[in-house]
Amino acid sequence: MGLLATLLGAWLGAYWQHRNTRNLQLLEARIRVYGECAASLYEFERVTYSRVKARLEALPDAEREPLRQEAYRIRSAVRAAIGQLSVLSAGSEIPKRFEAVRQAIGDLNAVESHDDLKQRHNEIYVDLDRVLEQARTDLTR
Repeated sequence: MGLLATLLGAWLGAYWQHRNTRNLQLLEARIRVYGECAASLYEFERVTYSRVKARLEALPDAEREPLRQEAYRIRSAVRAAIGQLSVLSAGSEIPKRFEAVRQAIGDLNAVESHDDLKQRHNEIYVDLDRVLEQARTDLTR
């Protein structure tokens, strides 16, 4: 009976230790990916804002092309980070909210005035702050 209790205790200890280690690794991965999403979205917004501002100021295509290429590159990084987050946060609304912010940033390309650009720029930052607050709440659960 003592041997069985010892074996059961060792197995339960190993099980809980493994489970806690796995949960900690998932938490660390989510923190890293939340950071990647936020950083890449801020960068995507910055480049897209600059790109649209250059278009509104009627800069030549040759000067706007590097901004366009950088926006495409960063948009891919944003999509990759959101995809990773979707895997790590199954069933969570947070990846969908990050994706909505990404789409709103892409919609900046359709603005027709500096005033509209500034207004949408501010709205995107408010939306991104809300998503990050939700992410912080998710991490504390």
